[in-house]
Amino acid sequence: MPDTAEDALAAALRSLYAVVPEEFMAERKRLVAAEKADGDPAVAKEIGALRKPSLAAWAVNLLAREAPDLVDSLADLGGRMRAAQARLDTGTLTSLRPERDQLLEEVVQTTVRLVADAGRTCSPAAQQDVRATAIAALADEQAMTAVASGQLARPLSYSGFGEVDLSEAVVRTTSGAILSVVRGGDGASGPRDAAGAEGAGDADEDDDAAPDEEQLSAALAAAEKSLARAEADVTRARERAEETRERLAVVERQLAKAREADERALEAVTDAVRARKSAEASRQEAQEALDRAQSDT
Repeated sequence: MPDTAEDALAAALRSLYAVVPEEFMAERKRLVAAEKADGDPAVAKEIGALRKPSLAAWAVNLLAREAPDLVDSLADLGGRMRAAQARLDTGTLTSLRPERDQLLEEVVQTTVRLVADAGRTCSPAAQQDVRATAIAALADEQAMTAVASGQLARPLSYSGFGEVDLSEAVVRTTSGAILSVVRGGDGASGPRDAAGAEGAGDADEDDDAAPDEEQLSAALAAAEKSLARAEADVTRARERAEETRERLAVVERQLAKAREADERALEAVTDAVRARKSAEASRQEAQEALDRAQSDT
């Protein structure tokens, strides 16, 4: 897509995803008409295909525009958590948990406040979606890029493994990269792809900081130590599971015996009730016979 077309699409995104959800369709129709009038049917077609965001997605987009520092904090924490995860550094992950919980709470509460300032209400269900989207951003770099773009169409979720599903969740260029909405909305800067100019300087820094053989050996040793601990944990867990199964088998046998005893007790009760009824009938017959004998004398 030519730069001018990307500029037009980015400007449309800034306008379209900033409006409240109920105004989305009318604003999209206006933008499509404007691009057709300008003689750019390709951009008009792309704008016409933009999806209306859910309330939760609109709320996250509002957060990205109005609280960029908080989104930056989310990106920073996510980077540290993913780095620790890659190193299998459970100690660091554990130490980051309080910061994670506090930041997630701040994200939700700030979003609720911003939505209220916009004259809307963020329902408990929408708040859960906002929190799930923030968790997905912490776990996955592409999800973080999508959140920071301010152009989500639906909330995100992370299942605990693999990548976050971004299908139909965010606007992309024809090359497949996520278009970033420039903060401030003045259009002074052009759109940037997720792997664009912002990442160029970082690549040079990464090259300069490439680990040497000693660092790689240390990392391997740490990974092997973590693996050994994990294998020991698996062994202990299996032993505990086996002990639990053995105890369960004992309980099941005891339960079977108890059920048999219960059945025998119920049978004894039934027999006793029958015997009592028979005794009562015999007593009644004897009483009646005695009464007749007394009346004859």
